[in-house]
Amino acid sequence: MRKIFRGLLEHRRAALANKWANDAKLLLGDNAISFLDVGASGGIIPRWHPYRGDIAFTGIEPDVRSIPELLNSPDAKAYKSYDIVPFGAWNRSGPVPITFTRKPMCSSHFQPNISFLSRFPHPERFDVVGSSEVACRTLDDLLGGSAKPCDFMKLDLEGGELAVLEGAGATLDSCLGLHIEVSFQPIRDTQPLFGDVAKFLTGHGIEFIDFVTLLRWGRGAFDGLGQTVFADALFLRAPETVIKSLPGTPLATRTARVYLAILAIYERFDIALKFLDLLRGADGILTQDQLREFGALIRRRKTVFDRNYRLAAVLGRMHSRYAGPNYAFHYVY
Repeated sequence: MRKIFRGLLEHRRAALANKWANDAKLLLGDNAISFLDVGASGGIIPRWHPYRGDIAFTGIEPDVRSIPELLNSPDAKAYKSYDIVPFGAWNRSGPVPITFTRKPMCSSHFQPNISFLSRFPHPERFDVVGSSEVACRTLDDLLGGSAKPCDFMKLDLEGGELAVLEGAGATLDSCLGLHIEVSFQPIRDTQPLFGDVAKFLTGHGIEFIDFVTLLRWGRGAFDGLGQTVFADALFLRAPETVIKSLPGTPLATRTARVYLAILAIYERFDIALKFLDLLRGADGILTQDQLREFGALIRRRKTVFDRNYRLAAVLGRMHSRYAGPNYAFHYVY
């Protein structure tokens, strides 16, 4: 019975993913989302997986040994276009030291903060087992010859996210949103934390929107409870900012459609509806038929989203009544 239920659930998820991918395709038309993945070896964010056919993917990957495998993988063929740039990214060009740890995914430019890590289980995964240097350039240098804008950026660099952004001033000019792993605690010595990243992006007109994941470490186990250590954060340009950049630019229609698709992918329907309202007062960016069609799509998706949220809110109130007023559900999406 459990196997049957799991199969039905997977079937429903696949059907929803296909439906959402068709919605994004309608919003985009013939346009593709230019997606920049800094640290590409782990694959694209699962949230973006259904939309690969409408993504022009560029990955930044310094390990040249893994590049042939990435380029020849079945996953790469699912994208509208797929390219890997064989360099590391940083805030300057040249070699950047990297410390290798027992668990490869914990390796970083920054040294592990053992005094903090030792409070939690399995600190040995951060044991230093070697060091080297990675050939790096700034993102602006790496992408300077590209004709493609950067619509959306994903960063997961074990503390190096701010350094990469500091070398991406021109790249950020066209960027509509970012999905960034951010830390709240000093996992590594001198690494920038969430507030540093948020402040930098605010200076570039890109606002913190929400956390799409939150990860806590317990003193006795990694059980989802305990101290909040890091998260995935969503940053976007506000619709009021985007609309000001559109009139008079030849790529205004493409930018508007890509922005709406990104908002749909992250289910930020309140922002999408506000943007559509603003577009109605801007001549020539979208036709009246497109505004009606896109508005109907967003409202349909928002109705489903609101229904799911109301169900979660009811469960949250029931839980609070059972466990007491100190407990509440947080809807992370």
